[in-house]
Amino acid sequence: MAVPGAARTPIDNPDAAEDALAGLIRQAQDSAPADPGVDARTEAISLLAMAATMGTSILVGRRGPDSATGVLRHHLDRIFTPTGSGASA
Repeated sequence: MAVPGAARTPIDNPDAAEDALAGLIRQAQDSAPADPGVDARTEAISLLAMAATMGTSILVGRRGPDSATGVLRHHLDRIFTPTGSGASA
């Protein structure tokens, strides 16, 4: 039996996961650790898609956990390195 308001998986309710992650990115933009020039919604969608794909790649043996973590870290570092902070592109 479903419980109203219970947590659902991103597969059951992808908009909820996207909304939550986009909201977290926007909060980070407002408090300065995230680049204010990135589109929070697009980055949320991209990160969720990458995480799902990387999980599948690990399960089928195409990629190891360290490799998947490195790819996700690369994208997170791009989002959470504000423009003009002295970081090289």
